[in-house]
This record gives sequence, C-alpha cells and structure tokens, in this order.
Amino acid sequence: MFEPTYIYHESIDSTNNEIKRLAEDGTAAEFTVVSAGEQTAGRGRSGHVWQSPAGTSIATSILLRPEGVDFDRIPRITILSALAVCDAAEEATGMKTQIKWPNDVLLKKRKICGILTELCFDKDRKPYMVVGIGVNVTVQEFPPDIADMATSLQLSSGKPAEAFSRKAITEKIWERFLVYYQSFLKTGDLAEIRQFYEERLVNVNERVKVLDPAGEYEARATGIDNGGRLLVVKDNGTCAAIDSGEVSVRGIYGYA
Repeated sequence: MFEPTYIYHESIDSTNNEIKRLAEDGTAAEFTVVSAGEQTAGRGRSGHVWQSPAGTSIATSILLRPEGVDFDRIPRITILSALAVCDAAEEATGMKTQIKWPNDVLLKKRKICGILTELCFDKDRKPYMVVGIGVNVTVQEFPPDIADMATSLQLSSGKPAEAFSRKAITEKIWERFLVYYQSFLKTGDLAEIRQFYEERLVNVNERVKVLDPAGEYEARATGIDNGGRLLVVKDNGTCAAIDSGEVSVRGIYGYA
C-alpha cells in the first residue's frame, strides 16, 4: 500500500504550487501531500479562482510520478480524485454524494469540491503530476456568481462545525485515492472502479446538453467508458463518447 508523507502550512499561495516547488529538483518523495489552512492564490480548472477561506475548507495536493503510464491516460486520474472525495464526504456527513461528470462532487445537487490535476516536468525533464483538491467543509457563504451551485459539508448536512475534522477528512481522501490509484496503475484504465463511479453519476439516464465547439446538442447520458469518457445517446439514436478535454456538459434543467 502506498504511504503518503504529510506537510501542513497554516497559509500558502497554493498547495499545487508548493508541490511543484518541492518536485522541481526531482528529489521530493512520491506521495508527498501538502495541505494548508488557507490558500491565498488557489486555482481551479480553466484558470478560475478557487476560494480557500482560512480554517473552513480543505486545500490539499499530492505528488505523483506515474512511470509507464501513457500521457493520454493521465486525465483519468481526476476521476479517482472525485471518487476519493465522495468516500470521505460520505463518511463525514452520513449523506449520499453524487458526481457531475467528470469530477464535480455534489451534495444535494450542489458542488462541494474543486479538483485540479497538472502534468509537469522537473529540471531533468522527468514528468510528474500534481493532483490538487479543495473541499468546502464549514464554509457558510459563497461569492454571488457561484452561490446557487456551491455548498459545504456543514451546510448540506446541518451538522455543527465541530463535527468536522479537516485533518481526518484530508487523510481519508488520500487513503481512498491511493487505493483507487493502485487499481488504475494495475489496469491502466478505470475498469475496476467504473461501477463505483457510475453509481454516483448524477447525469446517468438523464438528458444533458453537450457544449461541443462543432455544435451544441442534447442527448441522454448512459455512463462512462473505461477511459472516463461520458457515453451519450443522441436523439437520432447514434452513440457518442465525450472527452472532457474537448467539450463540457450541462444538465438541461440546471447546473447538474
């Protein structure tokens, strides 16, 4: 079993940035985890800002050196991260989580976490990966632009703030992630964990809007393939496999 090494900072610019600084000379141990009580320059996907208010959320990143894994398979690791957050959030809240493809973890149809995976190279041009995860734990308020789609473990569960240990949740996330990661390294795909993902997929058997640069269309989502692509059936009966790097998907009646 892989064993993480934990480093904690009260405040830092970004846990992903710190992992990259540690990995730059190629000597940082694989599975080094950096966490922080506050991020001052946290980032989400597509350059979005990820808020990490002091003492109310989880900001954590891990260093991976996935030797022998084809680069085109690396984006699938974000799905492992989503499953790990689901496991930890369900243990902490006692509530069922869902996933909006590919990696938005939801409680009561609202997003509780952000995941940012980066492929980097050290000074010797050896590749490594940084997987960053942010979870809203006891956050009470959100910026107006995301207030209708975001939530926290406390807001969704109604439990008091003292019921949540950010340290325990962080450790559970990486414990579960490394179990899924070991499976991924063995098979090279999501074959062994696909079922666990689809059981939580909020889009399954629902109509979605596919925002394809070649033209938007509506379809019915049916699950994912072993590569993590979303499988859909178009209104004309044809099937398609949607890659998250090419298009995005929205629910017909709202965010999820």
